[in-house]
Amino acid sequence: MKKSLLFSLLLLLHFAAIAQPSGYTPGEQVCWNFNGRDHGYFKAAGNGERHILISFTGDGETNCSNYQNQAPQKWLNDAGLNWDGRTVRGPGDTIIWEVLTIPHNSATFMANYAADINYFFANIAFIDTSDYSRFHMEGLSGGVGRMWGFMTNLQDHNSPYRHIFSTTISQSCAWLGQTTEMAAYSHNRRHWVWYGTADANPGTPPAASVSLYNTLNGTKHLTAQSGSGHGASTWDSCMSLHGTDTLTNRWLWMVAKNDTAVPCDIGGGPEGYVPGTQVNWRFNGRDHGYFRAAGCGERHILISFIGDSVIDSTNYQSESPQKLLNDLGINWDGRTVRGPGDTIIWEVFSIPYNSGYWLPNYASDINYFFSHIAEIDTTNRDLFHIVGVSGGVGRMWGYITNDQSHNSPYRDLFSTTISVATHWFSNYAPLATYSTGRRHWVWHGADDASGTNPPAASTALYNTLNGDKILTFQAGAGHSAVTVDSVFSLAGTDSSSNRWIWMVQSGTSGGSLLRGGELLSYKQPAAPLKQARLYPNPATNYVYVELDALPQGAYRIAVTDMSGKVQTVMNNVKGTNCQVDVSRLPKGMYILQAEGGGKNIRLKFLKE
Repeated sequence: MKKSLLFSLLLLLHFAAIAQPSGYTPGEQVCWNFNGRDHGYFKAAGNGERHILISFTGDGETNCSNYQNQAPQKWLNDAGLNWDGRTVRGPGDTIIWEVLTIPHNSATFMANYAADINYFFANIAFIDTSDYSRFHMEGLSGGVGRMWGFMTNLQDHNSPYRHIFSTTISQSCAWLGQTTEMAAYSHNRRHWVWYGTADANPGTPPAASVSLYNTLNGTKHLTAQSGSGHGASTWDSCMSLHGTDTLTNRWLWMVAKNDTAVPCDIGGGPEGYVPGTQVNWRFNGRDHGYFRAAGCGERHILISFIGDSVIDSTNYQSESPQKLLNDLGINWDGRTVRGPGDTIIWEVFSIPYNSGYWLPNYASDINYFFSHIAEIDTTNRDLFHIVGVSGGVGRMWGYITNDQSHNSPYRDLFSTTISVATHWFSNYAPLATYSTGRRHWVWHGADDASGTNPPAASTALYNTLNGDKILTFQAGAGHSAVTVDSVFSLAGTDSSSNRWIWMVQSGTSGGSLLRGGELLSYKQPAAPLKQARLYPNPATNYVYVELDALPQGAYRIAVTDMSGKVQTVMNNVKGTNCQVDVSRLPKGMYILQAEGGGKNIRLKFLKE
């Protein structure tokens, strides 16, 4: 009995220690100052299923003196007299709300808001961030833009928690620029857009809310509150506690069980495809393998060229990475956890040896693949990876270097390559050119006795490649599944021992010489590449582009909106710096494109 009481006491002390802010009493809304900024915090008392709401307030609510002026904060500011922060979903099924309120305390600098959300998750009791149904996001007026900016990674803040939210509520929003990013993020999530029809605030016209609603995918509601303006009557109605079902009460709607189990599947692929299964996908008269992980996360695509002995659907799953995906998730579900709240969803396209070395066929297959999967941002090279095994290494490099002039538009996408048990190449020059600025792993069995695929061929390939590269000779391994399976092993826990983690990291880890068990690897880091730079970002009147990192020559500078419509063009730009007038552009997100000297650079910026 004493031991039980002692354990209970220690458990209570443990949770008291991790509860933040210091000395917090559940059921109270308090000011929580961290990172040098004010925030609101509330956690309901009692037991139940815990849900988290992140709330971005409007522009007029800047600190703890006024962040409680509007709902939902005002409902939580009376010590439970009107509401205790609990939602009863059904008999014996109570939701315990935990709410972080973020005032307009950092203008449009998204890194600060991201740092605040990161701090919040690091200083509350542990919660499973892979269960997206428990995380919700709400924005009011100018806070809608900050909310969507956070979730769509505006200004590249890279918070690991930006993907976890299953529902969004956007109240009286302004015009938003990142429409492409919002459309992509909103898939398979649930959204409610709410505005007053008499909103006369110049920055938040009703048309802006309608535009946001039309942009969003997923399950969505649009409410136009008749006769209501830009004020508390609109926002209090949106977050009202009086409704008794999911159509009249946003608190019930956020936690509704019938559609809060968010699959986050984006569709595409073979007709009738079930996520989490590896299937044969036959098109263009040829067999291919296809797999897409179930669940939510950042989507990455891997193109896999298989060895010469794998020719069709009868055996394309006999080697990794395909064999790992062939058991309905018993051994692996096709998901890589990169960090807290940051899960990678793999989509793998396998190409057997079905066309000899006729690269136009393989290019045609890859073109078909990209045109029949869900849309993905092909300007973000970090999302695309390619692997070749044995004879597939030659086909992989032939494809990405445009051998036989197949001209596939997707050949330049790939940020990482993995070459397993390669053969000799007749011309290494195209490989050296393509490999610059990318990351590469070359792997070979040290005892490979294949006459056409000797270990020396991998050494030659490794010496040819530029960029960040690693060479591994696997001691005692030959030309077999043992070698290939080791390459794609799931056992490693970091980017030096697990290729799945390595592919999705911004850089590889480990020293120059890695010795461990059966492996002997050498990693040569690439020299840092100078990059073109744009500043300031956000911009008001002008943006400046530094071109000194690019080859000398004349450049065409164009500014386009996110739909691709050209707004400004400057031709024959020379020199190391360029000033671009953006003062007449409407507020929003734009892309500056510098083209010339064999380069095509795209830089995103925000016009305020």
